[in-house]
Amino acid sequence: MLEAARLGEVTAVPGARREILGVRNLHRQILPIIDLALILGVRAAAPTRLLVAEADGVTAGLAVGDICAVSELTDPIAEQEPGFLLGTMLHEGSLIGIIDVPAIFGWLRQAVP
Repeated sequence: MLEAARLGEVTAVPGARREILGVRNLHRQILPIIDLALILGVRAAAPTRLLVAEADGVTAGLAVGDICAVSELTDPIAEQEPGFLLGTMLHEGSLIGIIDVPAIFGWLRQAVP
């Protein structure tokens, strides 16, 4: 993750996949904004925050409902089946899913018609 920010104003892109909420200008850089809950298949409140991530030369914003904390995490304690999670870990008594950002970006690239 490069940065955490408020979601701010997102401009819809006609014809974009439903996982792409639109684009946002952040620090003079136009970022595609991805609905992370929709990709992960989880129910979530309307996104209000943004996690800016980079993988394989692509930078995008992951729209999320809230950010509780930002910290360095150790390696996952449990491996997951192939998908968008690298694994899980316990952090201060909470189970945390570690997202595979390159897998998400790759999936979105492959799904573009």
